[in-house]
Amino acid sequence: MSIRHSGWCLSLAALAVTTVLGAGCATNGRRVLLKEYGPTVPASGGQDLKGVTICVGRFDCAPSLVSLDPKTKSEQPDQYKYVDFTREQDKLWDQDMHALRERTTKADWREIGNLRNGFGMVMSHVYALNDPAGWLADSLKFDLEKQGAKVVDASQAPTADVCISGTIELCRVDVYFMISGELVVDVDVQPKQGGARHKQIHTHGGTLASLASEGEYYHALRECQQKFSIFASRELAQSMRP
Repeated sequence: MSIRHSGWCLSLAALAVTTVLGAGCATNGRRVLLKEYGPTVPASGGQDLKGVTICVGRFDCAPSLVSLDPKTKSEQPDQYKYVDFTREQDKLWDQDMHALRERTTKADWREIGNLRNGFGMVMSHVYALNDPAGWLADSLKFDLEKQGAKVVDASQAPTADVCISGTIELCRVDVYFMISGELVVDVDVQPKQGGARHKQIHTHGGTLASLASEGEYYHALRECQQKFSIFASRELAQSMRP
């Protein structure tokens, strides 16, 4: 590494520390809305799920979403590209987040991470304003419909070609120079024909901590969610093959 490049990295790191320390009062924590307004991944070129009826069943959360120490490495889809909010979606998300803050209390939130100072010390926590399991299931429905599937709920499970359900074991976002998100989900896939499949999907996301804002925390988790949708779609497609 050149001296010039090294100096640039140190300056950037110092800036990150300063902005994290100065982004409001760290002890207030961060409260993040987990919500999508449409598909978050592009349609698959192969259209493996086109015309398939998929039941998106119950998704649950582990009692703690931050304590798991994963024993596997996170998976990275080939040629993955982050899909950002549209300008309209970004404005709507901001409005909905602030509205939900006014309607909820700490008793309604789920802890999903930490807010640290420049020395790495935990000053407060990051909270989801809404249910992470509902967020993951709803975003998966959007993405499956983008692949051409017909998505139904549990009441129509007997008519579905395949059903998917799962448990979120880890949904954690943390900041120390970078804002890093991590998602671990145990998924069960049951096709109408053939045996059940179980898969643990482990994904990771991250972005530079410039302001340590709610949007930056959600960016990291959205990346995890988008990759989860890609891998879950693959599991569903594989379960349908002879």
